Amino acid sequence: MTQATKKQRTDKPKKQWIINAAGNGSASKWRHPKDTSSRLGHSVDAWIEYAQLAEKGKLNAVFIADHLALFDNYKGPNNYEIPAQEGLNVARIEPFSLVSALATHTENIGFGITASTVSEHPYHFARRLATADHLSKGRVGWNIVSSYLSGVGRQLLNGELPPHDERYVKTSEYLDVVYDLLLSSWRDDAVLEDKENGVFIPPDRIREVNHKGKYFDVPGPSIFQPTPQRFPLIIQAGSSSSGLEFAAENAEVVFLNSHDPSRISQSVKDVKKLAKEKYGRDPNHLKFLIPANVILGKTHEEAENKVKEYLKYTSEEWTAASFSSVTGIDISKFKDDEFVTKQPTSNAMASATESIINKGQKQQTKRDILDSYNKYGLFGRAFIGTPEEVADELEQWVEENDIDGFNFGFNAVYPQFLEDIVELLIPELQKRGVFHKEYPVPGGTFRENVFGVKGQNFFHEDHPAYKLRWNSNVSKEKFEKEIKAYNPERVGKRDWLNKD
Repeated sequence: MTQATKKQRTDKPKKQWIINAAGNGSASKWRHPKDTSSRLGHSVDAWIEYAQLAEKGKLNAVFIADHLALFDNYKGPNNYEIPAQEGLNVARIEPFSLVSALATHTENIGFGITASTVSEHPYHFARRLATADHLSKGRVGWNIVSSYLSGVGRQLLNGELPPHDERYVKTSEYLDVVYDLLLSSWRDDAVLEDKENGVFIPPDRIREVNHKGKYFDVPGPSIFQPTPQRFPLIIQAGSSSSGLEFAAENAEVVFLNSHDPSRISQSVKDVKKLAKEKYGRDPNHLKFLIPANVILGKTHEEAENKVKEYLKYTSEEWTAASFSSVTGIDISKFKDDEFVTKQPTSNAMASATESIINKGQKQQTKRDILDSYNKYGLFGRAFIGTPEEVADELEQWVEENDIDGFNFGFNAVYPQFLEDIVELLIPELQKRGVFHKEYPVPGGTFRENVFGVKGQNFFHEDHPAYKLRWNSNVSKEKFEKEIKAYNPERVGKRDWLNKD
């Protein structure tokens, strides 16, 4: 990086980044002598240590990835033996169960929790989501996914997952039900608790939602009262055309599963354009994050030596099984020098798959993919070097691709990666003015600290779900009339959904 470039960056207003620590109870480097990630598969104490360390670095959130079934698409369908032997994404603790413990041992950090729209009925899930927001005092975000592992279909859906685009049809309806239950069923001031007159909730402050759709028939009313954020921060992870449309309407934070700069830049542009032109949203009300594997050293040589050391404890079978399950492509069927091609019947992560097998528009062989995956992780990109070197690269990615931050921790040794980020990288980012030295809203909600605005507990006014909220002092009759008029307008903009 030239001195002129550094000066130009210094002169620009500093965007405040969002930085999360990604965890899931499993890591590719579990063989490493210093790695203790397996504790995250069963120990609440390990998760408390994780959250407290992340909060020490003032990180925005612990981002908890999740899968609902074993990876099992390598060397034949339903083959779970290699993932089990290699410790590939097992064991997986149920993430919502962690929130109460983590919230009582921290004060500011948020919790981005992955939950699939295929795992349970939305009525039941809405209560779990509301409970988490209550017990964390508003520090919860929902990372909405529709699942892609073939094993999920076998375990939960009596066979196969619905086709990719149809999953988004169901996901959109699923979210509508949860919107209804959390926002439109109880008035903000529903709980009166009038001891003198013996009225806990006036009956006219609760209403049925009466949702009838292609997949769900949910009359309501909900069984829980309004939560601190009214609706947890919405995170969306998906880069397909359907995923980007869904994000443009609903997401507040978009997680782009790619490290291809051209794909990232285009996705950010596409979502912002859709959000503004189609859904009337301010593009600044959407934040974009990418995954990042950061390997740090006090010298560049130290960082490179860590990489060499990590590779000693990386299994190619782990890599191959992971790639095969994420993409739906059984890589065992290809020779080392053979170009890997997408399978026409694959129902996995479409955009991520394309990004991996055509990295930078260059088609990849099996050997290319395994070597890159081994060293850098799923999306083939790592930031390696001193805090200053890594910060330079990260700044370049933020500025050139218009992203807002990173989920750190993929393909890393735990807790070393997080300790290095907190002790080495965060101070450098703070010195550059791109990351806060204190939480923007101490003791605030997840949404307040993501947007850096005290009082921003609920959606921005331009969010399509903003008008679904039943505000205090609004009569049931008036609200019923408003919702009846607004919902067809809101849902009618989804021309991208399959209406069959």
